[in-house]
Amino acid sequence: MSRIRLYMDEDSTARSLVLALQNRGVDVITSLNLNRLGYTDEEQLTWATEQGFVLYSSNIRDFYRLHTDFLTK
Repeated sequence: MSRIRLYMDEDSTARSLVLALQNRGVDVITSLNLNRLGYTDEEQLTWATEQGFVLYSSNIRDFYRLHTDFLTK
């Protein structure tokens, strides 16, 4: 089993990608699977890091800002 643990937010839940990663042993969960749709980007990032997951998002513009803010806290 891979040590990679991904939490895919609602911008990145392409089922084919999730299945391809899971078939290769990557631990992948989605906001849809966990009924976490509608949470803010910051709430998603905080939850993911608290659970030991890396947040995977296609929302590059907002995530860049969020990542910078998160690292300076």
